[in-house]
Parts: sequence; structure tokens; C-alpha cells
Amino acid sequence: MIAVNDVICSHIALACRRFIQCFIFLPFFFPVWIYAQQAHLPIIGTTEVPDTSLPDGMVIIRHIDISGNKKTNDAIILRELAIHPGDTLPWKQAPALLEEARQRVINTSLFLSVNVYFKNWHAQQVDIGVDVVERWYIFPVPIFNLADRNFNVWWVEHHHQLSRVNYGINCFDNNLTGNNDQLIFTIQNGYTYKYALAYNLPFFDKVMHAGLGLIAGYSRNREVNYMTQANKQIYLKTEQFIYKNWYGGLNFTYRKNIRTRHLLSLTYHNLTVGDTVVALNPDYLSAGSTHQQYLGLEYRFSYTGADHWAYPLRGFNLIADLSQQGFGWLGQVHMTQLQLMMAYYMPLFPRIYLATGFRTQIQLPVHQPYFLREDMGYYENYLRGLEYNVVDASAFGILKTNLKYQIGKWNIHLPLIPEKFAHVPLAVYVKCFGDVGYGYDPYHEVSHLSNRWLFTEGVGIDFVTFYDIRLRVEYSFNQFGQNGLFLHTKSEL
Repeated sequence: MIAVNDVICSHIALACRRFIQCFIFLPFFFPVWIYAQQAHLPIIGTTEVPDTSLPDGMVIIRHIDISGNKKTNDAIILRELAIHPGDTLPWKQAPALLEEARQRVINTSLFLSVNVYFKNWHAQQVDIGVDVVERWYIFPVPIFNLADRNFNVWWVEHHHQLSRVNYGINCFDNNLTGNNDQLIFTIQNGYTYKYALAYNLPFFDKVMHAGLGLIAGYSRNREVNYMTQANKQIYLKTEQFIYKNWYGGLNFTYRKNIRTRHLLSLTYHNLTVGDTVVALNPDYLSAGSTHQQYLGLEYRFSYTGADHWAYPLRGFNLIADLSQQGFGWLGQVHMTQLQLMMAYYMPLFPRIYLATGFRTQIQLPVHQPYFLREDMGYYENYLRGLEYNVVDASAFGILKTNLKYQIGKWNIHLPLIPEKFAHVPLAVYVKCFGDVGYGYDPYHEVSHLSNRWLFTEGVGIDFVTFYDIRLRVEYSFNQFGQNGLFLHTKSEL
């Protein structure tokens, strides 16, 4: 780990632990009081004020005028607004309703900025104006990402080897027909050779509730993580390609309500691994085989109640995922998995925010081939301060809590850039945090992290800008006396 002077570390650790212990469970003791303190956000761009003495304090929406959408169809924006001409709104609730509508439009990721406001007041009738600035939709995006789980594993444990970097190009059209449909073509080399094509259409029916998606691809590697020892991934590397995967799938989505979404997907995988992999770990694939075919069926329900999907500050998000890998038709794979992810965000005071998140995963039967086991330590299922470790657990739970303060928000002007993209928003937050987790391993394999409570804590700073770019710089501590500086670019909860 990246360490500092031991004396300084001990003082920092003691101060952080005392402070973090004071607030880590605050959301569970005071949620009602905190929620009552939340104030409605103002409407950006409102310049006219109605006669608040109108009968019943109601206003009628006459027209909705949209500007700035050169490619995006009006119907996509109107779908997210969830306000229609002829609707009647209580004036006292109107500011919050318009701000909520603005947030839903910006969460489509189609626009750099969105402004929703009232205009043209006449008696009890009013128009709504919607001004948007579209993103670039068609562009090639260079691929340069790490093959390892996080930056620190790559930098420290694998000595920042460039051979463990993926590079290539993603050719995007994020708004192919103006209906928020996305086409992606991927060519990738480096650690993993990958070729893939994907298309997603969010709505294909007249009422804009149902959508479809397709994906197909092929990947191969010369190196494979074939087992876990002492909470570390163990790899085998050869000159030949020892891992190959052909895959394809389709999905169906249903989104009748603005905040809820249902997804049903069916995927097919055809895996082949080298003989050496099976010799080192006969349990890598089912029944000691070097070839595996299986179907996967997944249902996911998501509720998005937070203000911004990339960096939320208020609201509630929920994802429940039930999947079945293998049905006995093509091979020996049979795994039922349940995942649950919840996050609650709340403002405490001006510029001060509290957030808590909970993640859990359960696999049945508890014994599974190694290639299916991505439990604690993978993706966002980790405790901050234990990024170097993985835990093979058939069931786990993780609770994370943050307290953050917004240092400031700026709009930086870049010279020599088209005016549409010349203004870059930047927000900076400082924070402290604490995590608690438990992973259950019924086989009691050699692991000092399973079947026990785990605790971590730390401080950090977050940088947030547009195109959903986030950088988290965190200094974390764990109960084993370890500490270090960690870098992340994904969601923390």
C-alpha cells in the first residue's frame, strides 16, 4: 500500500475513527427528522411569478415548448417530463415538480444541460419552456482501461504493467435515430481481446413503455484468474490463448412509470479454457471440463428516485436482481443468484450531505464452479480499505455510509473549444466514510476475511464534471492496521 509516516498515520487513523463512529449509523436513527429538513430545489430559469391568490392555487399547463434538441425527438423529452398540456398543478408544489422533471431529462444522458421553467403567464394558464444543450452523440472513444479490479491492484500488486491494460476503440452512436437508441461497436486488444456489437432501443411501442436490446461478441485471453488463495486472485499466464468466450443475448425492458424499470434478458455463453487451467483447478468449470455452454436468464427491477444517477445527493435508489445461470440443457451449470442494492441520499444542511448504501448477494447452491464466483471484492461489492482483497462467499452483505461537504461548484471556460462545449462544470466534495461487511463461506476455506465482521473507514475528496466523469481520491483504514491511498472512478455506494 502507499504509506505515510507511521506516527502521522496513527494520529489520522485515531481522529478519523472517532469521528466516523459518531455518524456511521445516523441514517437509521434519524431518517424522519432528516427528511423533514429537506427543502425544495429552485426552478432554474423562472422569470415570471403568478398571482398566488388564484382560486385553489392551481395552474393549468397550456403548452410545452422545447428548444435546443436538433436530433433528439420531442417525444423522448416529453416522456421524461411526465407533464402534459392540459395538466393542472398545485402552485405550491410546482417548483419541486419542475425541478424533478428537469432531473429526469438530464438523467437520460442525452444532454449537457437542461433548463425547465414557466413562461407566458395568463390568468391561471402558463406555458413550460424546456431548453436543452445536446451532447456529441457520434464519436469514437479510445479504450484504455485496467484489466484488474481497481487502480491500486494494478499499480501496487501488478507493478503497473502495461500488459494488464486493455486498449482499442468503442464506436458510439448514443442517439442513432433521435430516440435515445444506442449502437456500440467495440474492437479491443491488450490484456483481453474483444470484439462486440450492441444495440439498445429504449422504446418501440406507441405508448413508449417497452424496449429491446441485442448484443453479440467474442473475447479471449492469454491469462486467467483460476483460483483464490488467502483472499488474493491467482493467475495463470501462457503464450497461447487459454480462455475463449463466445456470447450473445437479447433483452426486453418495460418502463411504464418514470422511475421504475423492468428488464428481462436471455444470454448464451460458450466457454473454452486450456487443459492447464483445469489441471490446476478441476473446479474451474463444471465437472472438470475444458468446455462449457450455458444459458442465463435474468430479471431486474430498478427504482431510480435519486436526483442524478452519476453522482446523487438526494433521493433513493433500489435494484433487485434475480438470475438463473444454466438450466441443465447444455451443461452442468446451475446457479440461482439474488442481488439487492439500495442507496439513500439526503441533504443535512446547506452543502452538507449524508448517504448510506446496502448491498447483498446470495447464491444457491452454495458450491459453484470457480468461473461463476465474483463475490466480495468485485465490481462495487467491496469495502473501502480492502480493495486489495477478494472473498469467495456464497452470501454477503455490505453497508456503506458517507458524510460529505461541497467545497464548491464552478463553470470553467475552455478556450479554443466550440462554445457549445466550452463551459465545463466542476464540483468538489470532501468526505469521511465508514463501511461494514460480512461474507459467509460454508466451506471455511483458508481466508481471514470470511465468516467475520469487517470494518473500514477513511476520508477522501471527489471531483465531478460532465459526461458523468468522477474521480474519487480516498485514504482508507481497516481493522487489521492497514491503510493506504486509493483511486476510483465508479460509484461508491
